[in-house]
Amino acid sequence: MASVLKVEVVSREAVVWKGEAKYVRARTAAGDIGVMAGHAPTLALLAEDGELVIDPVDGERKTARLQEGFLTVSNDSVVIAATSSSDL
Repeated sequence: MASVLKVEVVSREAVVWKGEAKYVRARTAAGDIGVMAGHAPTLALLAEDGELVIDPVDGERKTARLQEGFLTVSNDSVVIAATSSSDL
């Protein structure tokens, strides 16, 4: 089992952030979801307006506001595709 996540956050306009992280938290339509390495495969709809938190392997915590979209988790990889996002 890997100890890090490969994370990619994209919006309609651009790749917002890409890198390795220890932890990701996002607001979904069903509530907040926290993801660490070894998480079960997941597909979730993002909330209409919610906070994204990323704890990268290197550097300080990143936060952003996301507008709708989805989140997938598979094989220690997290992809977040949002309609729009503030910069991380």
